[in-house]
Amino acid sequence: MDTGLIASRLFAFSADGVPCEELKHEQIDYPALYKFSKAHSIVNTVCYALEKLNMLPEEYAAPFRRELKIGRAREAVQELELEEISAQLESRGIKYMPLKGSVMKHLYPRPDLRSMCDLDIKYDKARKNELDEIMLPLGYTVAEVSCTDGVNIAYIKKPFMYIEFHGVLMDTDIPLYNSYFGTDFERTVPDSGCRCKYTDEDFFVFMAAHLAKHYFLGGTGLRSLADIWLFLRKKTELDMNYIFEELKKIRLDEFIKIIIGVNEVLFDGKAPDETQKSVISYILGSGTYGTTENRSAENVKNQSKLKYLLGRLFPDRRFMAINYPVVKKCVLLLPLFWIIRLVSTFIKKGYKGSDVDVVMNVSSAQIDARKIPGNPLEKE
Repeated sequence: MDTGLIASRLFAFSADGVPCEELKHEQIDYPALYKFSKAHSIVNTVCYALEKLNMLPEEYAAPFRRELKIGRAREAVQELELEEISAQLESRGIKYMPLKGSVMKHLYPRPDLRSMCDLDIKYDKARKNELDEIMLPLGYTVAEVSCTDGVNIAYIKKPFMYIEFHGVLMDTDIPLYNSYFGTDFERTVPDSGCRCKYTDEDFFVFMAAHLAKHYFLGGTGLRSLADIWLFLRKKTELDMNYIFEELKKIRLDEFIKIIIGVNEVLFDGKAPDETQKSVISYILGSGTYGTTENRSAENVKNQSKLKYLLGRLFPDRRFMAINYPVVKKCVLLLPLFWIIRLVSTFIKKGYKGSDVDVVMNVSSAQIDARKIPGNPLEKE
């Protein structure tokens, strides 16, 4: 059995007790399973399953158990930090809403089994000037400021805390989602104090849009699909009619039907059809946040590899001006700086011809997997 499918079945057992009697010790390549699970941010859950099934040989146990231990410590610190930040937001009367993993983790058998690299918080963007006053005294420094109006702000604190404050949930790079989710607290309901939340149905729609964004822009890993699968198993009273009516507004109704079918293959052990095989291959090869190859597949999909490759090797004036400002003033210098860019790229230490290799190695399966309905970048 493929390592990715083994990891999926172990996840299903760990997260919700789905039987996996078909798995045999001799089928498992443990170093490959560890590498895959870590790449998809599910190593904690896989280790938990292996331990419960008594299928973790001592000679391979150390890295799995180390990740499980780190995961427990990380989750504990993240939870304490979220409590402190929430208290600070409450004291100032700033409206906010925890997102993604900090909500999903409570559906797992233990919250540390849902790993998180960062904490995501939606906040009232009109109060952005107060975030430094909250975060800097807590030992954080600004890591990144993004979005058109600089309202999405990330803070970092060693050794591993990374907090992303979202003034808007979906930036203008995807107008369809940006319009649907709005720029304030549209579609939310009060939780407690200044804290807001989505209803279960709207939280699912948000998860679906977030999944689709990553799926089509660069690929997404197993954890994102696992969240969708587990949410549907735990939330048995969802108004699915409402959900699909809302998904249709952002052209994701057919996409989610395909994802639900894929999840039945990955986590419930059903046999796949041809479309599901393509999607599964794409996802299992992506890792948590996708790959450069997958991002290239999106760009290659609607044009020839040669045309796309030429665009990568010889960017337009606007792109070149970022690193070579003189080009902005004198377009006649553009060919010269194309040569300078290419030469400097090829002589970089460790260079492996990424621009050429990545594009030419994009597989037909990677492109086919993007042909399913739901791409937010395609026009109707």
